[in-house]
Amino acid sequence: MSLLTKQEISPFVLEARQYALRWFNERNDPRLVFHTYQQAADTARLVEEIGQGNEATPQQVESAVVAAWLHNLGFVVQYDQGWDESRQLAIAFLKREQTPEPLIQRVYNALSGLLSKEIPVTLEAQILADAVHAQQYGPRFFDQSPLLQLEMELKGQAFPPAAWGQYQLQQLLNVTYYTPYAKEHFAPLLGQHLLEQKNLVEKLQRKQDEDDPDQMLRKFQQLERKMPSSGIQTFFRTSYRNHINLSAIADSKANIMISVNAILISVIISAVSYKNITETNPMILMPAVIFVVTGLTSLTFAVLSARPKVTALNKEIHDREKVKQNLFFFGNFVNLRLDEYEEAMDSIFRDGELLYGNLVRDLYHLGQVLDKKYRYLTLSYNIFIVGFIATVVFFMIAVFF
Repeated sequence: MSLLTKQEISPFVLEARQYALRWFNERNDPRLVFHTYQQAADTARLVEEIGQGNEATPQQVESAVVAAWLHNLGFVVQYDQGWDESRQLAIAFLKREQTPEPLIQRVYNALSGLLSKEIPVTLEAQILADAVHAQQYGPRFFDQSPLLQLEMELKGQAFPPAAWGQYQLQQLLNVTYYTPYAKEHFAPLLGQHLLEQKNLVEKLQRKQDEDDPDQMLRKFQQLERKMPSSGIQTFFRTSYRNHINLSAIADSKANIMISVNAILISVIISAVSYKNITETNPMILMPAVIFVVTGLTSLTFAVLSARPKVTALNKEIHDREKVKQNLFFFGNFVNLRLDEYEEAMDSIFRDGELLYGNLVRDLYHLGQVLDKKYRYLTLSYNIFIVGFIATVVFFMIAVFF
C-alpha cells in the first residue's frame, strides 16, 4: 500500500506534506535552490521505495516518510544547522497536531540519524538516511551538484572550482548506505560517481596549476600533464625495448665469433709450431696461414661490433638551447653541472615538442649505433665463412694432392 497514494494516504503523512508546502510558501527564500519542497517530495518517494524494498512495517515507513517531508524545513531558518533545526521544527509541529507519542519518537529518531556520525540504530532512521543519500548522490548527482553549489554561494559559502570538486568528492566518500535494498540499488552507482568525480577533481587541479604562475617557478612540479599519451608511451617503450634486445643479440653473436676465432687461431698456431708437421708436409702451412689471417680479420670485426660506443654530441656545444636537444644519453650530459642538467630536464618535461624531439633523436642515434654493430658483425661472419671454406679446400689439396 502506497503511503503517497492520494486515496489511501496516511493522515499524518498528509499533514506533514501540507505543513511542508505551507512552510516553503510562507517563508520563501529564493536562495534555496537545492533544499526545496521538491527535494523533500523526491526523498519521501525514495523513503517509501526503500522501506518497501526492506519489508519495513507500515508504521516504520510512515514515520520515515513524515520525517522526509519535514527534514528540509530548518534550512530556511538556519542554513548551517539545517537538519538540527528541522528536527526541532518537526517535533514542535507534531506535538501541536497532537500526534501519537510513538510516532513522534520514531520521527525524532529518524531525523536524529541525519545528525549523528554513528550508524543509525532504528530502521526508520536508516531508511531516511539512505533516501537522503540516494536523492542527493543518486542518478541526478551531477545535475543537482551545481544547484547545491549555487545555493551555498548565495548563502555565503563560495568555493573555487577545484575546491568545490574536492568538497563533493569528500562528500561522496562519506556516504554510507545502511539497508540491504539501498546497498543493492544505489551503492554501485555511488562507486561510478566517485570515479567520475575523482577524474574531474584531477582535471580541475591541473587547470588550476596551469593558471598559477608560482607553480611554473618550481622544478618537476605537476608534470604528468606534459607526459606523452598512452599510445606514444607504448611506441617509445616498444622501440627502446627492441633496440636494447637487438643490441644484446649483436653482442652475443659477436662474443660467439670472438670465442670461436680465438680458440681456433690458438689451436692452429700451436699445431704448426711443431717442426715435424711443417717439415713432412710444407703445404700444410698454406691453409693454416689462410685461416689465421681470415680468422684474425673476422675476430677484429667482431671486437669492433662488441666495442662500446659512447656518443658525446654536446661536448663541443655551449648553446643551452642546443644542449637540451640531445640530453637523454649519458654521454651527452656528463659534462654538464648538476644544476644545468636539472634545469635542462625541467625544460624538457615542460615542453612537449622538446620532449618528443629528445626521444626521437635518441632513438635515431641508437639506430645508428645498431647499424654499425650489425655491419661489423656481418663482415665478421662473412669473412669467417669464406676463410673457413678456403682453409678446408686448401687443406684437402695439401693432404690428397
